[in-house]
Amino acid sequence: MTRAVLYLCAFAAGALLLPAGASAYTWPLKPFGKQHAIRGYFNDPRLSGTSTSFHFGVDISANDGTPVYAIEPGRARVRGMTVSIRPNRGGHLLSYWHIMPTVKTNQRVRRHQLIGRIVPGAEHVHLAEYSEGTYVNPLRMGGLAPYIDDTVPQIPGLTFQSFGQPVQPELVGGIVDITAEVYDTSPLPLPPVAWAHARLAPTLIRWRIVHGQSTVRPWETVVDFRRFLLPLSLYDFVYAPATFQNRANRPGHYEYYLGHELNTGLLPNGAYVLQVDALDAQENLGQASFPFTVTN
Repeated sequence: MTRAVLYLCAFAAGALLLPAGASAYTWPLKPFGKQHAIRGYFNDPRLSGTSTSFHFGVDISANDGTPVYAIEPGRARVRGMTVSIRPNRGGHLLSYWHIMPTVKTNQRVRRHQLIGRIVPGAEHVHLAEYSEGTYVNPLRMGGLAPYIDDTVPQIPGLTFQSFGQPVQPELVGGIVDITAEVYDTSPLPLPPVAWAHARLAPTLIRWRIVHGQSTVRPWETVVDFRRFLLPLSLYDFVYAPATFQNRANRPGHYEYYLGHELNTGLLPNGAYVLQVDALDAQENLGQASFPFTVTN
C-alpha cells in the first residue's frame, strides 16, 4: 500500500471517529435562516495556470454588493478582501472572502453584524471554517444550516489507461490506472444561469470489482471529503489530468483516480464488473456499474 493510500485511509478513519461538531450555524446572507445557492463545494478542484489546490470552503452565490454578515460574534481580522472572525470563547474561525470590509482588525463584532459587501465581479462569498489546525467542511452535519440537498451524484464514465493511453474495456490487461468522471450538482435554490450547471465534488467515492455474484476486490474508498481539507500533496493522486474547474457558462470536468497501477494479472482472464458509489454531504447515493474483460 502506497504512502498516499495510507494517508487517505487515515483521513477517512478520522472523519468517521470525530464527532459531527457543535450545533449548526446560520448563513452569512439575509435571510439568515433560509438556504442560499451554492456554486462551489469543499475540496473541489481549483486550477490557476500551473497551480492546483483543493477548495478550502464553499462558494455561496449572491449579487455583487450584497451585504455579508457575521455568522458568529468575535474579534475581526481584516486582510485585503477577507474578514476573519475569531470567536470570543475560542473554537472555530470563520472567514469570509471576496468582500469589501466594513469592519477593522481587532474590532469586536456582534452576531449578524454587517462585515462587508461582495466585491464587484465576484458574485459570491467564499465561506471557510478553520478548526484545530485545519479547514473543515462547512456543509458537514453541525455546520451551515438549514441545508437540504436532494440531488444525487452522477458517475457518467470510467476509463482504463495504460502508460497514459486509454484501454478498451473489453481488452484490459497488464498494469492499468482507472479513472472515473464523478460529480454532484447544485441543490435548490440554483445559482444564476451562468453557474446553474456547475459541477461539484461528492464527499465520498468508493469502488469494488465483482465477478458474477462474488466480490473479487472489496470496497475501497478513494475520496473522502466529508470533513477535512486534503493536503495539497494529494491533489495529483486524487484528481486525474483531465480535470478542470467550473467557469461561468462552462461546467467543469471532475475526473478521479480509482486505482493507480492496478495489476490485472492478479485476476484470471474473464468478464468482470467495476462498481462505483458516490455520496454527497447528505448521503445521497449515486451508483454505476462498468463491465470490463481481463485479457492477459
